[in-house]
Amino acid sequence: MENYYSKIREYRIQNNHTPEYIAIQMEISVKNYENIEKGIVDLKLSKLDRLVKILGIKKSEIFKLDN
Repeated sequence: MENYYSKIREYRIQNNHTPEYIAIQMEISVKNYENIEKGIVDLKLSKLDRLVKILGIKKSEIFKLDN
């Protein structure tokens, strides 16, 4: 099963956003955002809410199981 961190990266790439753009929008450092995509840093719910708005998706899309 694919983890949700890699799905975040996929959606970012699909939307043609750079890690720098997402980090600025989330008001965090680029390094911190990159660590989120790598699964090193867990997302707090408030940051997840902000991230899905930036990506234009629903939270359920990140956690949806692939069959």
